[in-house]
Amino acid sequence: MEENIDWKKYEDLRWSNYTPEELAEDTVAEVQPKWKIPEKVCIQCAVSGGGARLHTANPNQPRNLDDIRDQGATVIETGASVVHFDFDLRACHTKEGKEIPIGESYLHVVKPLIERYGRERLVPHINCLRGTFEQQMLPVVTGLAELTYVHPKGSPTYNGMVIPLIKKHGLKGEIVVHVNSEVDLANRFFIQTGLMPNPNLWIVLPACPSRSGPGFLCEHMPNETVMSRRLVEMVEDIREIDPGAFITLCAAGRATRYLTTLGLLLGIHIRMGMEDTVWKYPHRDEKIKSNADELRDATAIARLLGREVMTPNEYRQAVGLKPRFDHLPK
Repeated sequence: MEENIDWKKYEDLRWSNYTPEELAEDTVAEVQPKWKIPEKVCIQCAVSGGGARLHTANPNQPRNLDDIRDQGATVIETGASVVHFDFDLRACHTKEGKEIPIGESYLHVVKPLIERYGRERLVPHINCLRGTFEQQMLPVVTGLAELTYVHPKGSPTYNGMVIPLIKKHGLKGEIVVHVNSEVDLANRFFIQTGLMPNPNLWIVLPACPSRSGPGFLCEHMPNETVMSRRLVEMVEDIREIDPGAFITLCAAGRATRYLTTLGLLLGIHIRMGMEDTVWKYPHRDEKIKSNADELRDATAIARLLGREVMTPNEYRQAVGLKPRFDHLPK
């Protein structure tokens, strides 16, 4: 039954009849606050080793200690926040062919760079997982390294010995995870045990080809949709157990710079370079030519997204290390 309404009581308006006061009101700033994206980003450069170490994969890859040192110099001059050094045992020789043990190999490469550029321009991140235990720990006890990996998949006995040792010598351990299940391992064996209380440094290394046998498995990222979904899940998993986590994401495998661009969008930090990928793009077979080229492109992408690259000392401050201005290891 139709209701008897006195329509004369209502002003004859349309949905678009805004008052002058309503049109003048600017609510954009109130309803759309700024996102919590850090202004500064750490761009770490991994110059050699890892999953892209073979000349057969990329002939531009540095394959001896002298060439690796030269690549390190170029990324320092280009402005890397951190430089990561990881030498395949087959690369532990000079350009002239002189063999150098893995522990001493880092002194051969990194010490001259510190002498040349100083700590103000170089934070050395060194993979201390190769060789005898003494060789592994040489960059730690000599004061050469400031950062190194800790691997939740490793033996709890080994990690229980290594982590206190690196802390004693003033290093920061970066928790490396390749698949989501390793986030849970880190929580159980590092965080819940008190071995590495939060907040922690994390480095996410997905998308490399997984190998059969005892090698590491990596999160499978066969296309851009899977890449996006799985990376968001990994970042959320880390932040759930470590809300203050400092997360770095590696350019790896076919995902390469698409992966690190997504990391910049998510407000985390990135690692690029020739260690874990040979390709510039996921959809082309174009090979990376140099670490410095990749660093320049990563810096340009960060700036297009409104983020500036941390200096080495800004990075140290962000992760709880003291600023450094010296030139030689202690």
